Amino acid sequence: MSDLRFFLEAVPDPRSRRGRWYSLTSILLVCAAAAVSGARTIDELAEWGARADARLLATLGVRRHLLRWRHAPSRSAIGRVLERLDTDALDAAVGAWLAHRHTAAAPGRRRVIAVDGKALRGSARLDQPRRHLLSAVTHGCPVTLAQAEVGSKTNETRHFQPLLAPLDLDGDVVTFDALHSVKANVAWLAETKKAHYVAVIKPNQPTAWTQLEGLDWHAVAIQHTASNKGHGRRESRSIKTLAIADNLGGIAFPHAKLALRVHRRRKETGKKETRETVYAVTSLDVHQAKPAELASHLRGHWTVEAQHHIRDRTFAEDASTVHAGNAPRVMATLRNLAIGALKALGATNIAKTTRAIRDQPERALPILGITYKPDLNGT
Repeated sequence: MSDLRFFLEAVPDPRSRRGRWYSLTSILLVCAAAAVSGARTIDELAEWGARADARLLATLGVRRHLLRWRHAPSRSAIGRVLERLDTDALDAAVGAWLAHRHTAAAPGRRRVIAVDGKALRGSARLDQPRRHLLSAVTHGCPVTLAQAEVGSKTNETRHFQPLLAPLDLDGDVVTFDALHSVKANVAWLAETKKAHYVAVIKPNQPTAWTQLEGLDWHAVAIQHTASNKGHGRRESRSIKTLAIADNLGGIAFPHAKLALRVHRRRKETGKKETRETVYAVTSLDVHQAKPAELASHLRGHWTVEAQHHIRDRTFAEDASTVHAGNAPRVMATLRNLAIGALKALGATNIAKTTRAIRDQPERALPILGITYKPDLNGT
């Protein structure tokens, strides 16, 4: 497994050289190891370090103090670093490491990536709005490849291209909801990044919406169905696809090859059944993706919502009151790192996994690709 240390070394140190004792990489490694152990706050990051023995701290690169003892960085030292850290550089380093892990876990597969935003509710104060982040997350195994702070949900669209620009998306499929179904961004994705897309279309794209709704769907047979039940509800979905090159002379959306119509039925216990029809377009043609695969791409887009749920429930992100400087975004990045690393190793229950390693700090190191040396002389 790739060693996280080599990726974190690319993050610039915001501190003055004078009085600097801990290296930035060692502080970030303590935070990363604490995050995969379930740490939710800056206090818990420091508490994890306090539980670590000298051998473990030496493995993380923590230097000896004057009395030859190794002490983990304090809560105040960690907090000052997180507040001033270059968050773009940290997200790039963590995203590159997670991308490497994801490729190693699923070699040769075409990636499907969801783009969606999330608000950090607890970061708001009277003099500042809550932080809002936009992320690119792989389907299936939720690994955050890129993350950017966008200020508010209304700014997500103009951050779409800067978010994805550093990524190699050649041949990948990108999914997004109607907010990001903007022609300029979609054309850039197909022409510049050489990627495919699956875009949900709603009335915010009136021409494309009218064309999709007006297609002769009644003449098309259902091509794939799926159903599931759980959490007190039953849900069934069916999909129809239609090549649109010969319909209406095309469609008012760049590089669109197929039109998709998904019909959903949902019945929650004690409530009436609800029905919903969703239209989408894709640059994939009939030879590149079957209806079942396209249905999986649309449903898999909500993988990013599942990851947000883990961040809120397991790591208490919405309840976090961290708000100073860049610390809110750094904490979100550490949560992304923990979830992506654990999922890449096959963890199905993040809360249970973090509880299993919480009281044994050394178990966090192999997850980060670091070889733990249990017997170091002179510690």
